[in-house]
Amino acid sequence: MDNTTWLTNHTGEFDFILLGLFSQSKHPTLLCVIIFVLFLMALSGNGILILLIHSNAHLHTPMYFFISQLSLMDVMYISVTVPKMLMDQVTGIKKISVPECGIQMFLYATIVGSEFFLLAAMAYDRYMAICHPLRYPVLMNHRICVLLASGCWFLGSVDGFMLTPITMTFPFCRSREIHHFFCEVPAIMKLSCSDTSVVETLMYLCCVLMLLIPVTVISSSYSFILLAIHRMNSAEGRKKAFTTCSSHMAVVTLFYGAAIYTYMIPSSYHTPEKDMIVSFFYTILTPVLNPLIYSLRNKDVIGTAKKLFNTRNPMDNTTWLTNHTGGFDFILLGLFSQSEHPTLLCVVIFLIFLMALSGNSILIILIQSNAHLHTPMYFFISQLSLMDVMYISVTVPKMLMDQVVGIKNISVPECGIQMFLYLTLVGSEFFLLAAMAYDRYMAICHPLRYPILMNHKICLLLASGCWFLGSVDGFMLTPITMTFPFCRSREIHHFFCEVPAIMKLSCSDTSLIETLMYLCCVLMLLIPVTVISSSYSFILLTIYRMKSAEGRKKAFTTCSSHMTVVTLFYGAAIYTYMIPSSYHTPEKDMVVSFFYTILTPVLNPLIYSLRNKDVMGALKKMFNVGTAFQETIK
Repeated sequence: MDNTTWLTNHTGEFDFILLGLFSQSKHPTLLCVIIFVLFLMALSGNGILILLIHSNAHLHTPMYFFISQLSLMDVMYISVTVPKMLMDQVTGIKKISVPECGIQMFLYATIVGSEFFLLAAMAYDRYMAICHPLRYPVLMNHRICVLLASGCWFLGSVDGFMLTPITMTFPFCRSREIHHFFCEVPAIMKLSCSDTSVVETLMYLCCVLMLLIPVTVISSSYSFILLAIHRMNSAEGRKKAFTTCSSHMAVVTLFYGAAIYTYMIPSSYHTPEKDMIVSFFYTILTPVLNPLIYSLRNKDVIGTAKKLFNTRNPMDNTTWLTNHTGGFDFILLGLFSQSEHPTLLCVVIFLIFLMALSGNSILIILIQSNAHLHTPMYFFISQLSLMDVMYISVTVPKMLMDQVVGIKNISVPECGIQMFLYLTLVGSEFFLLAAMAYDRYMAICHPLRYPILMNHKICLLLASGCWFLGSVDGFMLTPITMTFPFCRSREIHHFFCEVPAIMKLSCSDTSLIETLMYLCCVLMLLIPVTVISSSYSFILLTIYRMKSAEGRKKAFTTCSSHMTVVTLFYGAAIYTYMIPSSYHTPEKDMVVSFFYTILTPVLNPLIYSLRNKDVMGALKKMFNVGTAFQETIK
């Protein structure tokens, strides 16, 4: 790869170099082992805490619901940084590409931002429990808690969407060496060769707001809590209140202290060594300490741990997550209950799943590794493949596992998470297909200005916008759907938690929500369809005017693949979300969902590879010339 590419970003090279913690250590192997052990402790500690809270009815309260969310965030954000760092040390390759760096930065900023607000929500919960104990079950019901948690995730994603595009679109010409062990905003900003003072000021103000709101909520909550504790006559009550609050305050102090140093103290006071130590503290140590803080000092958690290992069935009582159904879980009837040969169908779906994963993964690797495919069109195709891998993974593994083990239950939180992820990914794909049509319009109708009009910054912003708008769809529909009372039945006539299938179980009037959902889907489809139809109208007009037969053929080839995918995806989505429910049957819904949930991710890489000479050429090169491939990925 001696030539500059679309991803060069003014550096003359493709990758950043993460110098990491190990370059500063006299005993890098020992440090690597210690970090690996800490990583396993964080995963197991938080994983066990989530399992304990999920499995015991006595822990199905708002406080433990928020603790489980905190553990989930800790698992996710330690997984964003540590595996890459350890792998770099083991393999000796410390490079990270610009897109990978951007993704890592976005995920990290999103999860850390979400944790800022979650700690505030936890403080508010303690205030309600101590200061308003009689009204606590009403004021902090399941619906309120889900909305608070969803709000935390949403605000965190806003932080990621704000900081990542701004940071990653700067020209980096000073050095490619990042004096850090992951792509953190301040470390990346130091590499820019342009004036970043305005952006640093904006980042400072953004962080002030991101900290000011949670800190205000936390300080206000604990002011009222301390006042309420002071007025308590019972010594036992005071002790219990202090115990529940002290754990939370310990976590707040650890997390906010390190974050304030990193993001709010002027860069002139920072050194790379100090930054890495502080980041190590709240990125690696905090996820290890949190489960210890919330378990070793908590009798309920310790009691549940003992009960889990000593008894067989800890879930005999009703729980906080019952949701008026009289049971814990929904039951996914699935595809297999309709089939005369469920085992054969299970094997077929498993093979299709493997084909989708391998096909899309190979396409992503080809695009990433071959310099000739580093263009906007293939960048968007790689994003499409990533979405396909993710959203087939949201539904199929659960369905197959249910068939194998014979358990078709899905809990209310699991159902909500599956619904949110699915809506986010499908919504993102709606807009991505529109962005791809716009890209083809620019390439065919404005070929001379195409490299400028569709530069890396524009493409990154378009892709980020698609992901953001998809997440908005998820955040809008999931909380509304999951907070309805479900009293008709717990049986979902579907193989995953899709909004229309869940709405049928509600015992309240859903006509207004169905109308709102219809209008939402109209907008979600109207904007992309307008962009696609407009783009292809101009494209067809331009092709008609072309004098070259070869040019016409090439234009039709690149556009026909995209139009095939658009037709498959949008057709099924319009049937599912826009045709009135009176025209639906469970069997038809499952067949249509099977088509665009399972078959489309398999077909997409075939459509974009078998009819594409560039991709086929890259594939042959990968299998036939091993040494050339190794040179390409360096």
